[in-house]
Amino acid sequence: MIVKKVFKLFLALFLFTTFFSCEYEEMIPPSTLPENVSFKNDIIPLFNQSCNAIGCHNEGGISPDLSEANAYNDILDNNLVDFNNAENSILYMRMIDVLSPMPMLGILSETQTNKVLVWIREGAINN
Repeated sequence: MIVKKVFKLFLALFLFTTFFSCEYEEMIPPSTLPENVSFKNDIIPLFNQSCNAIGCHNEGGISPDLSEANAYNDILDNNLVDFNNAENSILYMRMIDVLSPMPMLGILSETQTNKVLVWIREGAINN
């Protein structure tokens, strides 16, 4: 009798930990992603609002310099874009990191990070 109870307890514990420890990669549905993202019109304003305005990633500040004049070259020079797998780009990963997000003042909206992701997927063009 006790063996059956212990077995049931272990089985329940096993099933519980198996079910709640599964990991999955959340794929962003294509319908929620913007199209034709412009570096100048979409990405630079995001940097200006969230990265440069607080005095971190601007000229003379913390690398990379994300000011309008230097952002594109600094992003490429620091290998922050993975052209083969946009989701693995350091630039994008830092923006969605919940433990140590960039900007430090808080997590960017999904709309904002999706623009960066699409821009990278479209070839990270200086347009």
